[in-house]
Amino acid sequence: MSWQAPLTKLILLIVLLPFTATYLHLYYYAYWKNEYCFVGPHASMISGRQYDTKIISNAIDSVETVNVDNQIRVESTTNQYSSITQFHGIYAPISQKKKKGESNVDRRQFQQKYATTSSTDKSSYPLSWFWSRGWPSITQSAVMISSPSSQLSNHQHLHKQQDISRNSDHAITFVDDKEEKRWCLQSSSSLSSSSSEKWCSEPLPNYPEGTIYTYPPSGIWNSAASNAAATASTSPPSLDVSCPTPTTYNPSKDNSRHKQQNAKQNQNVQFILNHPATTLLLLFNTALAFHYWNHRIAPAAVCKQYTKIVVEHEWWRGLTGATAHFEPLHIGFNMMSLHTLGRELEGGFGSIVFLVYNIALVVFTTTVMMAMVYARLRWIQHKLAHETSNPQLQTAYQEQQQRLRETSSVGYSAVLFAWMVVSTMERKQPTCPIPFLNDVCFSTYSVPGLPFLKFNISPIVSLFMAQFIMPRVSFMGHLAGIVCGFFLHWGWVLPPLEICSPNVLIGGVFLFGLICRKRVIPVRPLLTAMMDEEGCMEHEDYLRSLITDGALEDGGLDGSNLGQNRNGTTTDPFMRSKQKKKERELNEVRQKQKTLITVRNLIGIVTLASPFVFGLSSSLILSQCVLLAYFTFATQSSLLVWTYTHSKSDIQPEKVRSGMIWRGLFMSATLSIVVDSMSLAAWFALPTLIIAAGQPSLPIGLLSVSAFMVIRMSINFLALVLSSAILHATGMVGDGIFTQVFSIIFHAKQIGDGVLVSQKPLWTAFEGRGITLGR
Repeated sequence: MSWQAPLTKLILLIVLLPFTATYLHLYYYAYWKNEYCFVGPHASMISGRQYDTKIISNAIDSVETVNVDNQIRVESTTNQYSSITQFHGIYAPISQKKKKGESNVDRRQFQQKYATTSSTDKSSYPLSWFWSRGWPSITQSAVMISSPSSQLSNHQHLHKQQDISRNSDHAITFVDDKEEKRWCLQSSSSLSSSSSEKWCSEPLPNYPEGTIYTYPPSGIWNSAASNAAATASTSPPSLDVSCPTPTTYNPSKDNSRHKQQNAKQNQNVQFILNHPATTLLLLFNTALAFHYWNHRIAPAAVCKQYTKIVVEHEWWRGLTGATAHFEPLHIGFNMMSLHTLGRELEGGFGSIVFLVYNIALVVFTTTVMMAMVYARLRWIQHKLAHETSNPQLQTAYQEQQQRLRETSSVGYSAVLFAWMVVSTMERKQPTCPIPFLNDVCFSTYSVPGLPFLKFNISPIVSLFMAQFIMPRVSFMGHLAGIVCGFFLHWGWVLPPLEICSPNVLIGGVFLFGLICRKRVIPVRPLLTAMMDEEGCMEHEDYLRSLITDGALEDGGLDGSNLGQNRNGTTTDPFMRSKQKKKERELNEVRQKQKTLITVRNLIGIVTLASPFVFGLSSSLILSQCVLLAYFTFATQSSLLVWTYTHSKSDIQPEKVRSGMIWRGLFMSATLSIVVDSMSLAAWFALPTLIIAAGQPSLPIGLLSVSAFMVIRMSINFLALVLSSAILHATGMVGDGIFTQVFSIIFHAKQIGDGVLVSQKPLWTAFEGRGITLGR
C-alpha cells in the first residue's frame, strides 16, 4: 500500500481537523457570539519605524514637534500624548439608547473589556515579562480572550485582566458629523478632548437611507492629529482594528441578519456552538460506550484497577477507565450530569480551558484514587503486622487487601464530582443535595481573610447518598473527584494551566512513571555485566562480537574447527559468506541508528530554538522538552534491540522496555502536534489581539512564527511515524483498547517504513558454498 494515503489521513486527523475546529470556534466566539472588536499596533509600529518600542511600552507623558534648522526634534510637555498601548485590547459592545428619530441606526459603543497593557507591565512583575514573552500557546490565547466568571479563574489566571478592565474608560463610538460619518476610538471620559488622543476610521460611504451601522470597519485607523503633523514620522502611530462583518446592512434588502437570528433561536444548535467542549465530551463518551458494546469488550479490559495500573504499569487504563460505560443507566446519569455541569461552567471557564481541565482531571482523579488505595493497603498491612496471634483476623485482612487490589471502576463520575464541587462553591444560593428534601440545604463558607478558600459540605453528602442508593458505585473514585474539585477551586496542589495542558501533562506523567520504574530509564544494556567480564571492551566492539558469535552459531560450526589465515579471518568460503551477511546487518543497524540520531538532533535544534519564539512557561516549550527526552531514550533502547536481534541473547526484556518508551513517544508526539496546530489556529484567528498582547516582546512576526511552527510539526511528525514503524517492527504495539479505537493512527507505520527502509540487500546472489550435483 502506498504511503500517500496514510500520510493524508494523519495530516487530516491530527493537523487540519484541530486547526479548523479551533479556528472556527475562536472566530465564532470572538466575532459572532460576543461581537468583539480588537485593537492592536499597526505594522509600522511593530517594526519600530514610527516609535521605538521601549518608548511605546512605557507611559510617555507627552511629545511636541518643534522645527529647528529644518530638523524635527521631540520635546516633553505636559500630558499631550498618553501611552498608546493602553488603547490596545478587546472592545465589547454595550447597549445604548438610540436617538429619537433614528430608529434605523445602530450606534452602540464598544467599551474596552481587556487591556493588553498587563502583558507588558514589567514594573509590578519583574520576571513575568521574560517568563511569558513570545507567542502564546492555545491555552494562553484562550485565557486571553475568555472572560471567566468563576472565582477560580479570576484568582489563578486573570486577576490582572479583571483589575484593568474595571478601570478602563476607552471606547469606540460612532461620530455623525454633518459632512461625514465615521467610527472613532478615544477615551470615553473625555469624548470631546483634543484630537491627539483620538483614532478614527476612514469616512464611511454614503449608504442608502435606512442602512444600519452595526460594527466599526476593520483596517488601519489613523490618528485625528496626523493631518496636522508636519511629517509622517512625527504623527502618532496608527492602530490596527479588527471587527465583525458586515459593518452595515439594510433590513429591506438583506436577509442575512434574519437568518442569523433564526439560527440563534435554535437551542440545540446554540448549545453546540456555545458549549463545544461539553458536546465533544458527550459524543466521545457515548461513542466509546457504543464501541465497547458493539465489539463485546469486557470491563476488565479497560477498567481502572490498582493491580493493573500500579503493579503491571498499564497507565493507559486511567484514561480508558474514566471514559468507559457499560450500562445504559450508568452512561445516562453521567451524561445528563455532564450536560448540566457543562452548560453551567463552560461559559465561565471558556471552552478550551474547560476541555483542558477535563482531560487533566482524568489524570488527577486516577492518581489520587491510586494513592488512596495505596494508603489503605499500607494501613491494612500495618494492622496485619500487629495481629500475629489471631489467624482468622489475619485471613480477613489479607482478603481485604486482595479485594482492594482487584477492585475495578469505570465511568466519568470522578471528574463529574470534581466539577460538582466547583459548581457548588460558585453558587450564591445554598445547595440541596438530597432529592425530595428541599429543606436540607448547605451554604458555602469562606475562610476569614482568604475569600477564595471556600468550602461546602453538600458534595460529601451527595457522595454518601450515592453510596447508600447504589452500593456498587466506587466510593474512592468519587472521593478522589471531590478532593480534586476542592484543589482545583482553591488553586492549590494542582499545577498551573500550562502544565495541565495534555501535551505536557499526559506525556510528562508517563515519562515520570518510566523514570520511577527500575531498569527502564536511564537506558543501559542488560548485558553490561557480560561486557565487564569480557575485559571492559568498548560497546561497539561488544556489539560486533555478538554478531560474529551469531554468525558462527547460525552456521552450526565452532570457530576452533575452521581454518584461519595469518590475519585471523576464516578461510572457509561458507563462513565468509555468513560473516559478510552479518556485517551487512551491522551496517543496517548503524544506518537506522544514524537516521534516529539525525531526527533526535533536529528535535534538539527545535527545542533550543523554541525559547526564543515562545514564553518559557508555555506548554509549547515544555512539551518539546518532554518529546526530546523520549526520543533520546528511545534511540538508545532501539540500538540495543536491533543489535541483540542479530545475536543469540534473550532480547524480550529489551523489547518490552523499548516498546514502553516508544509508545510514550508516540503519544507525546501526537498530542504535541495537535496542540501546536490549535495554537497556530489561534494566531490566525486572533492576530490583532495576539500581537497587541505580545508587544513589544514578540521576537518574530506572524508569517515567520508560522513557518517555524510548520517546521516544528513536520519534525515531530517524523518522530511519530518512526515510533509507529519501530513499534510494529519489534511487535510492541500492544493490545490495549487504544490500538482498536485509534487504529487509524498506526497507519503511520507505512510512512515510517519508508524512512527506515533498507538500502542494501541482505544477501548477495550466488554467494556461498556450492554443491556438486554430478561428475
